[in-house]
Amino acid sequence: MDEPVITGQDFLILSTQDWGALPTRKHRFARWWAEDGNRVLYVEQQMHWAGWLADVRNQFSRAWRWLGGPREVAPRLWVYTLPPVLPFFQMSESINRVNNALILPLLRQQLRRLGFRELVLWTYTPHSADFVGRLGERAAVYECVDDFTAAKGLVDAEAIGRMERALIERVDLLSATHDRLYEKKARWARRAIVVPNGADVEHMARAADPDLPVAEALADVPRPVIGYLGGINYWIDTALLARIAREHPDWTVALVGPQDLLADMEPLKGLPNVVLTGRVPYEDVPRYLKAFDVCVNPYVLDEVAEHCSPLKLYEYIASGKPVVSVDMPEAHKFKGLIHIAADADEFVRMVERAVHSPDEHAAARREAAWQHTWRSRYEDVSRALADVLRA
Repeated sequence: MDEPVITGQDFLILSTQDWGALPTRKHRFARWWAEDGNRVLYVEQQMHWAGWLADVRNQFSRAWRWLGGPREVAPRLWVYTLPPVLPFFQMSESINRVNNALILPLLRQQLRRLGFRELVLWTYTPHSADFVGRLGERAAVYECVDDFTAAKGLVDAEAIGRMERALIERVDLLSATHDRLYEKKARWARRAIVVPNGADVEHMARAADPDLPVAEALADVPRPVIGYLGGINYWIDTALLARIAREHPDWTVALVGPQDLLADMEPLKGLPNVVLTGRVPYEDVPRYLKAFDVCVNPYVLDEVAEHCSPLKLYEYIASGKPVVSVDMPEAHKFKGLIHIAADADEFVRMVERAVHSPDEHAAARREAAWQHTWRSRYEDVSRALADVLRA
């Protein structure tokens, strides 16, 4: 393993995910910076009052976590929960400014409490421009992982676009996860790089271990199993999954991951051969992947798909399993190793062929996955940050 590029710094990470969410680059980078001798304060996603009230059972503990202040989850790594803020902050710049004015002193207080001084502001939130230059940071970085102007829910595309542009213009570095995001956002940046998502290749490759037991939830379901891994949100084409289930009632369509409130689950209702496992422990994911005969990447083809780097694609590749994907830009990185369908009809036919044809590319997929490890992505962003700090 390479020597750490960045050490002795204090990182303030403004995240769009809670610490307990499905692990992504946000969680991995935070852990590795802490392990490499930095101190890290990971700030969980902003939760507004409207969303909080809509999900009281799961969100009630946020108030207690906020009152408790930063909690140390690993050596040199703390997690901080913000109090609920005003809703519509991704629809109104005025409301966002009010929220940020309330959050800023809270962040300063926690930074003082932890004794942070050599600060790097690392933000994932497109509405955080008000914090840049006001926390005494040595450098500010925006990691753009999604096209927020295409998001659904309480988001106004024009408003969030203006907020994001202000942020990009102020930070020292823009890191985009996709070439299309880079093309769309980099013209406003001082410096910009592309660092796609990746996979915990060694972990996901366990799916090919003949001694690994299949997860109990899928051990006795009818085969073949057409599997989807990841969060189920509005950008996932559940109607396409339902079509596979309807056309092949003797197969199993398994969706392994949590459901978002905005996900369209209606097409899947009443289908007896659809299995929804909900969220599963990360350490057990290879046991679920092992049960898949074909892995599917069924995005709705829209602006989200055009600009995103799906984690599941990298994880599928690392498992060595056959993969069928919709025709989105990121899928073409693995052209020749996966099946890429131009439309829904072709998607279903490709799944059928993958089920019935010998798979000759499993070893090649597993080998290709080593070019996309999370550690290599971490080293890429760390080198870029080191260049900023030297400058």
